[in-house]
Amino acid sequence: MGRENLLFQGLTVLVSIICISHAARIMYDVNVVPEHCLKGKAIEANYTPRGAEYEIGNLTVYESQNREAKRVLIAVYDIFGLSTNMKQVVDSIAELYDFRVVMPDFFRGVYWDENNFPPENPEDMANWLNRNGSWDNIVKWDVMSVINSFQTTQNISEVGIFGMCWGGKVATLAATEIPEIKVAGLVHPASVNNSEADGVKAPMYLLPTANEPDMLPFYEVLKQKFGDNCGHRRFDDMFHGFAGARGDFNNPLNVQRVEEVIDILGIFFNKNLNNS
Repeated sequence: MGRENLLFQGLTVLVSIICISHAARIMYDVNVVPEHCLKGKAIEANYTPRGAEYEIGNLTVYESQNREAKRVLIAVYDIFGLSTNMKQVVDSIAELYDFRVVMPDFFRGVYWDENNFPPENPEDMANWLNRNGSWDNIVKWDVMSVINSFQTTQNISEVGIFGMCWGGKVATLAATEIPEIKVAGLVHPASVNNSEADGVKAPMYLLPTANEPDMLPFYEVLKQKFGDNCGHRRFDDMFHGFAGARGDFNNPLNVQRVEEVIDILGIFFNKNLNNS
């Protein structure tokens, strides 16, 4: 009997090790991360942005230094605008994965006050977003303007989008309504409903945290449409906003998770956007 118990315990441990290894490989496999990305530290505290701002029509955009790449990613910030944290993520994805990454200033300098978050009156935020970040009246047309600029002036047609918090909602709508968007990523998205997956027309990677609702139903719909060409990872040890303006880039675990977000998105976008 004792021998049978030992054998059972041994098998249990072996199965557990196999399951843990398999789960880790599915969630985040360092074997598919380029060597230069593993050696280089992407995120740092007290960062000085390396990109530059310029105008596309009446829209200010921040773009990374990598101006020679032939593929474009549109980064959509959170409600706190062109933060240093967001610029660092933009710069890192561009440098490590050879993209032109552009972050439009949809709010045109009118950002939500970080000292009033969470908002004392949620209706105030809703009204502010309606004035400054309406998808139908402002943001959709800005996204299309950016795409048109790259298509007509630089002959670049490979375009993806990713967004954080409010930007995740924008990325969802863009992947639903703008045919030129070929791939999308959502990082701790806000106000994205699982029912919206039905309308998505581009492969998508979902990166929620412990603060977001379960997005597995959304992911299941994506898998029916795109098979293995979509992804989901839930950061249960991170808070909503950890990769955006409110992230603590002095905290080692926060930094590690942001670097993982960069690698996950970089690899996913490389898979879906051609190099020509």
